[in-house]
Amino acid sequence: MKQHSALKSLKCVFCKEDKPLDAFSQNQIAKATYNPYASSSSNKKFKTVTCKECASSPNTHLTCMICAKTQPFEKFAKSQRKKAEKARCMECIKKREEEDVWASEPDTESEDEWGFLS
Repeated sequence: MKQHSALKSLKCVFCKEDKPLDAFSQNQIAKATYNPYASSSSNKKFKTVTCKECASSPNTHLTCMICAKTQPFEKFAKSQRKKAEKARCMECIKKREEEDVWASEPDTESEDEWGFLS
C-alpha cells in the first residue's frame, strides 16, 4: 500500500467508487495505508475499506424465515435481530406459540404385549 501522506483517494468496496480521503473514517484510512509495524506480506494484501456514506446506511428491515415477508425491525424481537438469516417475526412466533402440539394425528404404530413397537 502507499504511504498515508501520498494517498489521495481510496476505493470503497461497496459503491466501487474512488473517493477522497475525507469520505472515509480515520480507522478505514489507517486500515488501508502502510503499517510500518506489520509484516511486508500483510502490507501487500488488498484491504477492503468502506466510505462513510456506505457505512452509515444500516439495515432497517429483516426477512422472516417463516413467512418470508420483509418487515421493519420493530416487527422482530431484539433477540431475533442478531441472526438475520434465522430471524422470525413476532407474528410468526405468536402463531407458533398458539399452536397445540398435542393436536397432531396419533402415531399408527402400536406396542405389543412386551412393549415393543410393531
